[in-house]
Amino acid sequence: MSTIAWIGLGHMGVPMSKNMVDAGHTVRGVDIVESARAAARANGVDVVGSVAEAVRDADAVFTMLQNGSVVEQVLTGPDGAFMNMPAGSVVVDCSTIGFETARSLADQAREQGVGFVDAPVSGGVEGAEQASLTLMLGGDARDVGIAEPLLKSVGSYIVHVGPSGDGQAMKVVNNAMLGVCMASACEASVLAKRLGLDPRVFYDIVLHSSGDNWAFRKWFPLPGVVESSPSSHGYEPGFMVDLLHKDLYLATTTAEDFDVRLDTAAAAMKLFAEASASGAGQRDCTALVLELDAAGETRS
Repeated sequence: MSTIAWIGLGHMGVPMSKNMVDAGHTVRGVDIVESARAAARANGVDVVGSVAEAVRDADAVFTMLQNGSVVEQVLTGPDGAFMNMPAGSVVVDCSTIGFETARSLADQAREQGVGFVDAPVSGGVEGAEQASLTLMLGGDARDVGIAEPLLKSVGSYIVHVGPSGDGQAMKVVNNAMLGVCMASACEASVLAKRLGLDPRVFYDIVLHSSGDNWAFRKWFPLPGVVESSPSSHGYEPGFMVDLLHKDLYLATTTAEDFDVRLDTAAAAMKLFAEASASGAGQRDCTALVLELDAAGETRS
């Protein structure tokens, strides 16, 4: 079994690190939020006070953080993971940070004699809890060879996409579609509600019709229909509005760089930006339905 450092014990990091503990690994965790530390500690994670302490003799360092700037902060510099982890060990970043950031971090890791694998995930909190995540790996074959057996503790579909950054590139493309599907599900659900349709019948019909998609099926945005959806739990995240907005921003700016039209993703990004500005940024992305419904009532 391996010694694992886990940096970032949020909604995804807590269940993922628990799965590592359950697989028999020794896991040392770091987070700035006490409630997150307490949840991880209850799962058997040895919570420590600093990144340097967590990584000092780790075989692999896992990060699950909100954005690229935070990932860079915890990995680089004199107190960061790269400078304090053993030579030859590997960072496996499960965050969504963009492919350029991933490639830069891979170069910096190489300069310090350690490895870096970008390994963004798909599947949400439910997938993290059930160890059924999809993971998209970018990195050198040697580093991926170290990361992949460990990732079997948290995911059921693991693919080495290509060199450093390609995992992030794949995630950007995937989440562009997720954002569009989630926005469409929220808009259609508000329309169904205004038309007086029974939400459960609406849900069941769509699941057996051409409108079916993963976001609608798993994260149906009206409460009381899908028990596991955040909408049935007060729109607690989950996958926050701000995070989906960030991913759509990554997708649309990347598309601009490559001269590709991503008009539907841009429209979805605008909706989530508006929801964030109205105060819903820290709620689950399914809470967009509340913002759309409220906006419609204001206009009527």
